[in-house]
Amino acid sequence: MRITISIFLLIMVACKTTNTNTLKTNEVSFKTVSIGVLYGDGTEGISKSNFSISNAKDWNIFLSKINASNRFSKAAIDFSKQQLLCVFDSIRNTSGFKIEIENIFIEKSGLKIIYTTSKPSTTAMVNMVVTQPYHIVIIDKQEESITFINKDNLQ
Repeated sequence: MRITISIFLLIMVACKTTNTNTLKTNEVSFKTVSIGVLYGDGTEGISKSNFSISNAKDWNIFLSKINASNRFSKAAIDFSKQQLLCVFDSIRNTSGFKIEIENIFIEKSGLKIIYTTSKPSTTAMVNMVVTQPYHIVIIDKQEESITFINKDNLQ
């Protein structure tokens, strides 16, 4: 009996543990700065677009557009080490629409940002309000070219 327990303990100690939360080698970690919808009826002048912000001047210009009609907190960003990636959906006539960055990874051809959009179901109760879904994330500064890919168009 002692031999069996000893062998079992030896096997348990010798086994390596793995962390399932680790990033794949080509994945880029990111943190959400803000996700939600704008309610400015398009007054911000931001069309359906995807872009990166890599300096304080562009960030402040962007914030001045957003703050015109929306409450948007100004996060502290070190643009010498970090950059922002932004995805904006079309202006919508109802609530219930979303856009979200799901994954960022590096390939030989550059940085790939995968995002998805969703709409309310046909039976969903929605508000009649003009909205524009967006998602803004922060990553460590990258020099690679950036390509935004709508995952919904791949299916």
